[in-house]
Amino acid sequence: MSIAVQKQKLYINGEWREGKSYTELKSPYSRETIAEIPAASEEEVDEAIAAAYAARQTMAAMPAHERAAILERVGEQLKARQEEAARLIALEAAKPITTAKGEVARTIQTYKFAAEEAKRIHGETLPLDAAPGGEHRIALTVREPIGVIGAITPFNFPMNLVAHKLGPAIASGNTVVLKPASQTPLSAYFIAELFEKAGLPKGALNVVTGSGRTVGDKIVTDPRISMITFTGSPEVGIAIRNKAGLKRVTLELGSNSAVIVDEQVDLDRIIRAACSVRSRSKGRCAFHSSAFTCMRIVMTSSSKNLSPPRNS
Repeated sequence: MSIAVQKQKLYINGEWREGKSYTELKSPYSRETIAEIPAASEEEVDEAIAAAYAARQTMAAMPAHERAAILERVGEQLKARQEEAARLIALEAAKPITTAKGEVARTIQTYKFAAEEAKRIHGETLPLDAAPGGEHRIALTVREPIGVIGAITPFNFPMNLVAHKLGPAIASGNTVVLKPASQTPLSAYFIAELFEKAGLPKGALNVVTGSGRTVGDKIVTDPRISMITFTGSPEVGIAIRNKAGLKRVTLELGSNSAVIVDEQVDLDRIIRAACSVRSRSKGRCAFHSSAFTCMRIVMTSSSKNLSPPRNS
């Protein structure tokens, strides 16, 4: 089956821009070219960061109910176009269509949750009478937006993990420069279109694709970006932490999904369940079982269905 190749544009400061250079995006399944994706230059990334930095005061001043309404509209649009969104995920990530539909449904929920939380961002009141002279005094804390957030997302959940970054960031009045995974950028651009139609101010969301060395490093090291949020491998996460300096950094890393097997359980049943989880997404997702901790005697003597235990 032939695929109509689309030429994607960068999304910077509320505008869809032709990239200075492009790379071919191929289907992981058929290896057919499915799109031409802009490979952003450092100058183009700089423009995206500048746009987000300029828009940060507009977003910070936006009332919570308006931020919530934008997120609600994104979820509503996605629900209306969920079949299209699922096919896009299936195309670029080579997921079964049923799995892709499940991701879209979860993404809709994620934006709904973010919209609800936008209206529940509270500060605190603190009595100051713990020290002499503080009697009859109260301090107030108010939560303020951080500013510009650099978001770097992985390929395995290209729509929902983008929502995990954008939902909370927009809900709390921040602006975002998003670098989606090179294999699955179409879902991110699709979501940018929904935010644009939902009325998000120009510059509040910018999507730039390209290499980690050019795009990722610029996002991580630029002083105008106040926080980095990354989902991906431990190796890349550690490198980001080392380069980020004094920025706030949140890292959601893989290789930590342990299966702990006790000697009292039905081992055959556990083996079937563990193999099923282990093979989910061919092992390329954070919640597949990546580490097994078990009693060696039980594993070796009671089952021939598993290979000899390894220290992994």
